[in-house]
Amino acid sequence: MKRKSPFLRQSAQGGAPLLTTLFMFVWWSPYAVAQLSVTGVIRAEQEVTIRSEFAGIVQQIAVREGARVHEGQLLVQLKNDRQTIALDLGRARLAKAEASVEETKVLLANAEKEVDRVKIAADALPRKELEDKTDQVLRLQANLNAQMADLAQAKEEVRLRENELKETQLLAPFEGTVTQIYVHRGDTLRPLDTPVLELVALEDLYAEVLLPSAYVQRVRPDQKIRVQVESEWMGRSGLIDGTVVYAAPKIDASSRTFKVKVRIPNANGLVRPGMLAQVRFDFQ
Repeated sequence: MKRKSPFLRQSAQGGAPLLTTLFMFVWWSPYAVAQLSVTGVIRAEQEVTIRSEFAGIVQQIAVREGARVHEGQLLVQLKNDRQTIALDLGRARLAKAEASVEETKVLLANAEKEVDRVKIAADALPRKELEDKTDQVLRLQANLNAQMADLAQAKEEVRLRENELKETQLLAPFEGTVTQIYVHRGDTLRPLDTPVLELVALEDLYAEVLLPSAYVQRVRPDQKIRVQVESEWMGRSGLIDGTVVYAAPKIDASSRTFKVKVRIPNANGLVRPGMLAQVRFDFQ
């Protein structure tokens, strides 16, 4: 394609400017590759600040900063004397309720046998004896029903007490690394308010960047991306092949940009959340 651009040049004699023409050639090829390099921030896919759902006093901190923990591992133990006593009492009531039910079942079985015996010998025994035995069976059945209800209530109470005791233990919600501990032994926690510790999964990282809206149709899922993390001090060890895992479906009206996430492997553990990365997009 050829374009003409007007250009004014002063004449040697100082007269009126002369109009000359500058020809500019722009070549376009369907095989040309456009590159876009932007700076992004490394973030963790799983990162959480753990808080207690209930008030309590820190009795034990079971991990240290920098420790790697597995899912379900104990992180912090709160004081649980009251919950332990309540659970012991609940279990004692449950054992008593179970014993009462078993005893009544035995009495009921014997009473039913007596009714059957009296029915067989009904002609030789007074009618009142059969009525008394039948009434006894009915009373035992009613008593057993009430005891079964008490037993169900005792089981539910034990379940609640066990949950209360479990709630004094703060467990790791996923496998990761403890990056910061905010409390000390003896501290009082306010429910859902006091930060206890921070847990981060360092293996599942991504680079978050903002791209101009003009590229919204050119970024696609699973697109391979070259990422350079902290080039000044990591050098070639920070050069990583990443993959696009998310491109925002809308454009920010004020900045005219959209967010893109590029997942990066971190098997050697050198990359950390918060680092800066230069992310290079190659567009065909």
